Formats: sequence, C-alpha cells, structure tokens
Amino acid sequence: PKRYAIVAAELAMAYIALGTLGFLIIHTFDFISLKRIPFLKPATWLVGSSLLVYSVVTVSLGPDRLAIPVWSIWLGWLLLSASLLLLVYSLFLNLPFIRTYIARGVGDKLVKTGLYALVRHPGVYGFTLVMLALFLITGSSLLLVAAPIWIALDILLVMAQDRFVFGRMFSGYEQYQRETPMLIPNGRSLPGFINGMRPKNQGAKKEERKMSEVSELFREGRYDELWQRCCGFIDLSIGDFMRIQRRLLLEQLELLSRCELGQRVMNGTRPRSAEELRELVPLTTYTDYAPYLLKRRMDALPRKPILWQCTSGKSSEYPYRWVPVTARTLDEIEPLIFALLFFSSCTKRGEIKLRGGEKALYGMAPPPYATGTMTRVFPHELFDVLPPVEASEEMSFEDRIRSGFRMGLSKGLDICIAMSSVTVAIGERLGRNGKQRRSIRALLREPRATLRLARGLIKSKLAGRPLMPRDIWPLKSLITFGMDGSVYREKIKEMWGRYPLDFHGCTEALILAMQTWDYQGMTFIPNLNFFEFIPEEESIKSRQDATYQPSTLLLDEVKPGNYELVITSLHGGPFVRYRTGHLIKITALRNEQLDIDIPQMTFLTRIDDQIDIAGFTRLSEKVIWGAIENTGLQYEDWTVRKEVREKPVLHLYIELKENGHVTADQVSAMVHEEIKKLDTSYTELEAFTGLKPLEVTLLPHNAFTTYALKQRAAGAELAHLKPPHIGPSDATIDFLVNTARKVTARTEKRVEA
Repeated sequence: PKRYAIVAAELAMAYIALGTLGFLIIHTFDFISLKRIPFLKPATWLVGSSLLVYSVVTVSLGPDRLAIPVWSIWLGWLLLSASLLLLVYSLFLNLPFIRTYIARGVGDKLVKTGLYALVRHPGVYGFTLVMLALFLITGSSLLLVAAPIWIALDILLVMAQDRFVFGRMFSGYEQYQRETPMLIPNGRSLPGFINGMRPKNQGAKKEERKMSEVSELFREGRYDELWQRCCGFIDLSIGDFMRIQRRLLLEQLELLSRCELGQRVMNGTRPRSAEELRELVPLTTYTDYAPYLLKRRMDALPRKPILWQCTSGKSSEYPYRWVPVTARTLDEIEPLIFALLFFSSCTKRGEIKLRGGEKALYGMAPPPYATGTMTRVFPHELFDVLPPVEASEEMSFEDRIRSGFRMGLSKGLDICIAMSSVTVAIGERLGRNGKQRRSIRALLREPRATLRLARGLIKSKLAGRPLMPRDIWPLKSLITFGMDGSVYREKIKEMWGRYPLDFHGCTEALILAMQTWDYQGMTFIPNLNFFEFIPEEESIKSRQDATYQPSTLLLDEVKPGNYELVITSLHGGPFVRYRTGHLIKITALRNEQLDIDIPQMTFLTRIDDQIDIAGFTRLSEKVIWGAIENTGLQYEDWTVRKEVREKPVLHLYIELKENGHVTADQVSAMVHEEIKKLDTSYTELEAFTGLKPLEVTLLPHNAFTTYALKQRAAGAELAHLKPPHIGPSDATIDFLVNTARKVTARTEKRVEA
C-alpha cells in the first residue's frame, strides 16, 4: 500500500507536469507566430492543447475522490456547459480563427471588441471556471491539487505575454493596456463591453447604413490607425501640407477645365499650377456663381453633387446661397468629425478616450444647412444621439434642442456638439429650472431625470451658486461653433466645467480649421480647400476700389497678422479663388507647445460685418458682442447699426432680462468702457476727437420673441428668425422698437384682465 501510494503520487505529479508542459508549448505559439515559421504554428497549438486536455481529463478521472453532494454534480454540469462556451468563444470565435491559429505570422489586427473589451485575457476566466466545474462533477482530490497550479501558471504566462510579447505582435497594444484591464473588469471597461454587445439596430426603424472604414476602425479598436487617419494632418510639415494642397488643386483644375462653370469663372483659361491660377484667374464672389448655383444646375458643375446645402444670403437679390456637396467631399469630412471628437476629449497626442455608445447631444441646425451635412456623416451608429437622427430631421430646430435636453436629463450626456449660444442657453435654462418647484406628478413621471437634477442641485447648493450643466453631466467631449465661440468661451467653461473645442467653417468651404487639445489657435485642414490669403490692407483697398485686384499669399508665405480668406474648392466643388469674406488672424506660424508645424489661426469677423466709425475704427460684430458680454448684463438679444446724423452714431438696440432699473445711459456707459478695452482704435477715437459714438435704446420685453413669431408666421426659415446683429433695416428697427412695444402692452393688459 505504501509503495502504491508513492507510485500514485508520482503518476499524479507526472500528469500535472504533463499539463504544465502543455501550457508552455501553447505559449511558444506566440514566438513561432513572430518568427513566421510555416506549418509549425498550428502544430504547436494542437500539440500543447492535446497535452493539456489529456492531463485535465486524466486528473479529473483519478481514483481518489472526495464525498460531494448530488446537487454539486448538477451545478457542475451547468457550469461546465457555460464555461466551455465562454472558453471557446473567447479563444476561437471572438478572435479571427484562421489568422490567429493557422495562417503564418501574427494575426492581422488587435481585437478589442467582445470579451476583449471587458478584459485583455478573458480566456483565463473560461479555463478557471472549467476547472471548478470539473471538480464539482468529479470531486477529484488530485484535481484539487492540479487546478490551482495550472490556473496560477496560466495567469503567470498571460502576464508574461502581456508584458513582453503582445507589444511586439500588435500595433497599439500599449494603448490597449492603458484602456482595458488585464483580468479584473473596471468601471470603464464594463460599460464599453455592454455597449459593444448591444444589437446594432437598437429598435431603429430604418435599416442601419453601411459602416464606413473609419467607423470600422473605431469599432474594432484599431486606435493607432484611427488617430493617424483622422488626426494625422497635425503631424504634417508645412512643406508636406503645401504638397497636398498643390496635388489636390491640380486634380481640381482638371475638373474645372472640363465644365461650363469652370470655363466661365476662369475666363476660358487653363491654369496648370497654383501660380498660373493666381496669375490668370480673378478673385470671385457668390455673384459669379449665382446663375448656376441658385438654379442648382448640376450639368454645369465640375462634379455631380450628392446633396445641396444653403446659408442665408446678404443681398436682396437672393435670400439664400445654395452650395453643392460632392460624395468625395463627404468622405473627406467624416474623419474630421472623428478628429473633433478625439481632440475635444484627449489630453495628449494619440489618446482616444471615447469607446462608443456615449450619449451625444447633437445641437446642429438641420439640413439643408451646412451643419446638417455634418449630421449626415456623424457616426451616429457608434453613439447614442439625442434625439435620434431620424427623428430629429423631422423636428424644428427648437424642438430638437428641447427634446435632446429632456433626453439628456433622463439618459445622461457624455458629448455635446452645439452652437455656442445653444450651450449657454441650456446652462441658463438649467439655472431657471433649479429655482422652480416641480410638481409631484412631474417627479413621478421622470424619476431618472429628477434624480439627476436632485444630485446636481445638491452640488450647486454646496457650491453656493445656481444649478449648472457641470453639476449634472460630467462631459467627455464639448464641441461648439459659431462667431460667438470666443465671446462665450469663459461662460461655457464656468457652466459646463470644461472649455469648448472650437472649429471654423462656412457653407461654401465646410470645415476650414479646428482647435486641438490645447484649446488655443486653430490648425488648417489641408484636403478640403486650397487656401489663399489677402492681407487686410489689400482687402480694404479692394473694397474701396472695385477695380483693384488684391495680391494674395499662400499658407507657406503668410506672417502673423490679419487676412481675408480665399478658397478654391477641392474634390469637384464649384468655387475658384472665392472670397469668403472671413477676416482671420494668423496668430503664429506653428504651435510650439504641441509641435504642430502649420500656421495657427483665429476667426475675427466677416469683412461685411464691420461698422466704420468716422474712418477711425472698424468695429466687428465679435468685438461688440464681447463688450456686451463683459458688462455682465443679462440680455435676450441685440442688434446694432451705424446711423449718420450730425455725427456718426453707433446705435445699439438691446433687450434686457432682469437687470433692475438699469437705464439706457448706464448701459451705454458700460458697453462703451468695455469696447475701449477690446479695441485700441475705439479708445483712440475718444482720446483724439472726444467722440463717444455709442447710443443705446432699450427694447421692450419680448421684442425679439415677437419678431421671431412674426417671421415664422411669414414662412421664414431658421436663418431668418432673428434680425442680423449688424446693420438691421429700418423696417426691422421699427418693428423692434414700436410694433413689439404695442404687442407687449396688449399682452400685459390681457394678463391683468
């Protein structure tokens, strides 16, 4: 008996050692993959797995067994079924079988989806549960010894793989290590796993669109490739940037030479380079394109468009400017949408924090406006857009924002993409809601929203301030756009808890430039438009003398200073040397902090949205808006124009909210002082001439709301619901001052009655 016990123990150790050998052979599989040795890869896996399986079965069937209850056997069989499914799925289904186990070399991609979104080594769980299940079924005392040894060895070997091997096998593995835990799921990986396992349709009525290559990279977790594809333009040298510009321009010139519109605007010439284009073709404005674009003549264009978008016109000749967008342009825009998302959520180069499934408030204007075009290419199949894109396109803009706000309160919010003014309006609305009492019925109807509001109210009360969006939503990404971006920058930071990432574009050119993760100057985009720059002095001279053709500079020729932006469309777009009317400032020739070798810009104003005062200073909408904001006055809206009397007057019409008994003279003095801080020439105007040109008229309560109702009743579109900030007509001013006051008075009488 003693000798039998010794022999049995030796056999037991032999089986345990045999299983251990199987593990070691299996893990040499990785080195064979790296060496690309043909046929040995599947043989290694097969031999190692066979040794391990043989050892496990033999040890499980060993003669020495513990007394176990019957119920544990049934539990063991259930657990064995589940654990084998888990093991097979993680090793053979979640991974591409042929590329992983049979084909020569390393698998063609790093898998980060499915169970591999939860932990980096899910197979350890499958093997551990199989061991537990076999013990519950057999009660083998030998397995009770062998299983811990094999499980510990499995963990040690995957730790070695993780540290020394997989980084050599897969591009982006270090990023994967930072994003996903090795064995224990955490609060970041668990939601990503759950979102990844959801059905793709999620009850959508429409069939899901075919996923793009960029979206596939995101879903598969190939983040290094994705960053390079979407954000790689910031790594270009200025020389590389210009080579891309010139190459795409040559393609565009070839398309233009073969179409009616191109021959018309290029006066029958056939330029073959950027230099010939600047020499032979005059600068253009929308008037040159109106006969073709207003009628949407696709036959005359360089390339047939896939859709049309519009913006409000500046002339009484046409209330809208229609602009075609080609399929190639849409393809080029999609990676830039991802770039905005990545830049707005990262803290360093190459970092991608978004994982898909995040809830996004998409506060863009609907089609046919340019931001509606961006909505079409936004990867809504990867994110939970509030409200859903299909439903939002059937809503008015106001209803869309209101619905998204309500859904955000109920479901939460991770990403906000909206006009700067909309983000401020949401913050102000929350502040008002925080002061209002909600009925018990409303509380019961929206329990999740109420809970989220309650938590936010507690935070705001402890901080001693009104309720703000940052109390409710810890955003991962905040993207804003519009002329008022810099005006509202600090207010948005205060309300939302982070600075907004800004980008610049227009209907004719779509995305021109965007900020990166330092939230400073914007970096130009090389592949949507060919850029030229008119120095500000040249731009002013050409507008004073319509016959004067100003000189232009290319991006590698500019110096810090102010320029009017000129674009030539690429990818079959219609515009050639088109004056956008945008005055931009080149702030630096490169971003030294982030090592971006491309000139940095900020948007100043539209050339035609400036008011000349006595030939001494030119005030832009942006400066006036900033001055009003800096006073701290609470206002609904404003409009301003130059009125010539005995002396030129800068007349500001503004509707205040609740500011006590502030008089027009007090408002004038406050705004005047703030303009002086923002514009040196305005300060010198007063110092040299003694002129204080600002005059203020306080508009009646609801003046702008009444104007919007009047416009909507007349069938006006979204772009025309508000009067322009600069240069309103006499009729508009008369309505705001007189008609709105009468309407307000009648309303107050009805309320009193």
